[in-house]
Amino acid sequence: MKAAVLKNWLDLELCDIPVPVPGENEALIKVKRAGVCGSDITVYRGKHMTATVPTVLCHEILGTIESLPEGYDGKFKLGQRVLMNPIISCGKCAACQRGLPWVCENLKLLGIHVDGGFAEYTKVGVDKLVALDEDIPDEVAILGEPFAVGQHVMVNSQVQKGDKIFISGGATVGLYIAVFAKAAGAGRVIISEINEPRRKFVESMGIETINPTETDAMDLMREVTDGHGFDIVYDTSGAPSCVLQMPDLCRCGGKMLSLGLSGDAYPFVIGKVSFKEIKLIGNRLYSQEDFEQGVRFLEDNWREMHLDRMVTDRLGLSEINKAIQMMLDGTNICKIIIDPTK
Repeated sequence: MKAAVLKNWLDLELCDIPVPVPGENEALIKVKRAGVCGSDITVYRGKHMTATVPTVLCHEILGTIESLPEGYDGKFKLGQRVLMNPIISCGKCAACQRGLPWVCENLKLLGIHVDGGFAEYTKVGVDKLVALDEDIPDEVAILGEPFAVGQHVMVNSQVQKGDKIFISGGATVGLYIAVFAKAAGAGRVIISEINEPRRKFVESMGIETINPTETDAMDLMREVTDGHGFDIVYDTSGAPSCVLQMPDLCRCGGKMLSLGLSGDAYPFVIGKVSFKEIKLIGNRLYSQEDFEQGVRFLEDNWREMHLDRMVTDRLGLSEINKAIQMMLDGTNICKIIIDPTK
């Protein structure tokens, strides 16, 4: 089968490799759509803290079930269209025993530690499959995994009605958070995005924005919150300047959530967090329940919220390096999806 194999950092090649052989309790999936994520770029650049090579990138995968385990009599059927939770946890470590498999001490992920979805076929545990409504198109349903991220962020940050929220970074994750926060009743949601075409796109989705090269975030905070600070500050960019400014933008007793995956070190002043008793919350993945709830949110709201517009670029597997370069250059507006049949 054709697959995009990351042979080494910065070296992604389209190769012929064997179709994966499912293990016990695994399904073989024929990939129909695959989403390109910022974490794919982190891995590609060799900046992910635990990624290994060689590997087939991509953890955002939609496909149809090609085979099921022998003797399987559960709810899934051959040919059924599904998404898949890419988390592979051990079930035995302290984190798993505490009910936190998404931060498993031995965690592996499709597309990061084992072969993922930039291929014609992939395999996954049957317990990680998520069914889809028949009427949601492939090019909308592929957003299900990122919406699982958004759902988990909402669980962690507990947005309250009327909250004033600031988000650094208007790429896909920042936009998903804004959509969820508005749905949860936030009073004001503002995204800071330096990429002007992307900023305009975010505004076209009904989200308030600033360009930080034109509007100072601290001046905005003083105007919006009377100088008290935002209730919740999210950073999705990983840019040092954005991370370091988070405590200054956040109110006393507020919350800061970081979604960056880089292993880079920043000269962070932790005293600012302590003095204001800000809750600093990490955010990595999601539970199976988060995944299913995120997919249900997408199914229930994609028409009314025009969430199909988030897919802005469609490429074939043969164009995978073009997709990677678009992400590196910032010329993608929102989500790039890959069709492995092309």
